[in-house]
Amino acid sequence: FKRDKDKSATSKFVKDVISFSNTIRTETSYIIFGIQELDNGDLEINGITEKIDDAILQDKIKDKVIPRPKFSFYTIKHKEKQFGILEFPIEKYEMPIVPIVKDLKGLESGKAYYRNGTSNTEASTFDAIRINDWLKSLPQKQELNSFNDEISNYIRELTKGEQKLSIIISDLLSLSKKYNLDELKTFCLNEIQGIDSTNSEGSEYRIQKVFISWNKIDINPYSFIKPSVSLVIKEMENNKEFFESKIVMHHPIIEIESTLERFIGDPNSYGTMKSDTKSMLGMEKAHDLYIYTFPDNFNSLYRNIRQRAIDILMKI
Repeated sequence: FKRDKDKSATSKFVKDVISFSNTIRTETSYIIFGIQELDNGDLEINGITEKIDDAILQDKIKDKVIPRPKFSFYTIKHKEKQFGILEFPIEKYEMPIVPIVKDLKGLESGKAYYRNGTSNTEASTFDAIRINDWLKSLPQKQELNSFNDEISNYIRELTKGEQKLSIIISDLLSLSKKYNLDELKTFCLNEIQGIDSTNSEGSEYRIQKVFISWNKIDINPYSFIKPSVSLVIKEMENNKEFFESKIVMHHPIIEIESTLERFIGDPNSYGTMKSDTKSMLGMEKAHDLYIYTFPDNFNSLYRNIRQRAIDILMKI
C-alpha cells in the first residue's frame, strides 16, 4: 500500500476480500501474510517484519464494496517468526458482495467474485445464484449465537464432571440430530449402544491395558481377608499364565457407569470378561480367554470418553 499510486495493491486486496467472503464453505477461511510462493511452486516461510494495522485494512475496503464484508486481522508467532492472519468468518449477507467503484483494475462494478481452487474467479450467472442461495441458507446471527451457547453449555457441563455422562450424551444426541452434526451423532450412538466389536475404527480413546489369561480366577466374596487390587495386579505381572494387552473396551456408557458404581462400593474388586482365541487373536481354534479389568481401567475409560466429547464439541 505504501507504493500503491496506481491502486493495483488495493485492487488485489479488495478482490481477495470479496472472493474469500463469497466462497461457499462450511468453515472460516484465512489469508496468511508471510508465506511466499516461488516460481517452482514451493513455499518460502518468511514471516513478516512490518506492523500491519487492522484499521488500515478495514479502511481500504469500507467504501469500495457492498454489502460491507466482515473480516479481522491479527498476528501469531510460529517458530520464532511472526505471521499475519486475515480471517473471514462465515456471515449471512443479504446478497453476494460486489465492488461498487469503477477505478480498480481487474474489478468490474456490480460483478461477484469467489475463490475457485487457488485463484479469484468472476462468478457467472449460475455461480452468483449458487452463492446467493448459500447465503440465504445460513442461519440468522441470533440462531447462530443460540447454537454456540448450547455448545458452550455442554462443554461447561462436561468440564465440571458433576452430571452423569449417559445423561449428557443422550442430550448431545438430540443436539446432533437438530443441527445435523454427523461426527457428534456417531459418537453418541456408539457410546449409548456400545462400540461394534467388528469395527473399532476411531475408538482409540477407548483403549485400555488389561490382563489376559487362559485361566479363570475367582476370589471368595465371603472371605474375611480380601487381597487389594495392587496385590492382585502384582501377582498377575509375575505369573507367566497372565499377559498384558491393549484392547478396545466396547461397553455402553450405562454399563460403564454401573461398573464404576460397583467399584465405588468395593474398590478392591475386579472385572472378568470371557472371550476366545479365535475372536481376539484370530487363531483357528476358539479356546477360552479371560480378560481382567480393574477400577483404574474404567475410571480412565470414563475420563477418556468425557474428553472425547469435549474435543468433538470444541471442533464444531
